[in-house]
Amino acid sequence: MNQTPVTPKQMDAIREVVNIGAGHAATNLSALTGLTVMISVPRIQWAGLGAALPGTGDLVVITVPISGVSEAGGEHASLILATETALRMVALMLRRDPSRHVSVGELERSALQEMGNIVCAAYVGVLGTFLNKGVMIGTPVMEVGPREELAPRQAQGLVIETDFTFLDTTFEGVFVLSHSDVSFTSLLSALGFDVARPGDAG
Repeated sequence: MNQTPVTPKQMDAIREVVNIGAGHAATNLSALTGLTVMISVPRIQWAGLGAALPGTGDLVVITVPISGVSEAGGEHASLILATETALRMVALMLRRDPSRHVSVGELERSALQEMGNIVCAAYVGVLGTFLNKGVMIGTPVMEVGPREELAPRQAQGLVIETDFTFLDTTFEGVFVLSHSDVSFTSLLSALGFDVARPGDAG
């Protein structure tokens, strides 16, 4: 899919939607962990991932399928973290010594999938509210591997760079909401913009 052009006014409106989703995600992560979790004001763009990926080295990608956004379906949401960052986050969430988390095993995988599920559900839930649709997410799927292998498989869409803060420690992550031309147009229409749907006569 080609990059979708977005005007500054449209981007401001989308940013408000994203801010609400970030607030919901922070609240739900706080409830899960029993810790105060802060999520920074997200930095967003409509683009491919490129240089937006966090950290260095291998990546952790937690992806959930989305249904209900468009008739064709196929959209998904992903939380992307550097593996080193993900392991440190798990240690803080579980209140364990970071030295006990040196690779992604079953315990780490379970914690990260739950975290990814919460973050994705928060953003997708807000999207559904604005679209006035029953948008649902499916079972999260997690992959760990080289960024050069995983990054190209992420669809273009709404790329949200955000920082998570646990116990005064800040972690950089990226949330990606994939979109089709139809779902993109529907979102802008729901936000009050007069946008022609794909296939409409010019």
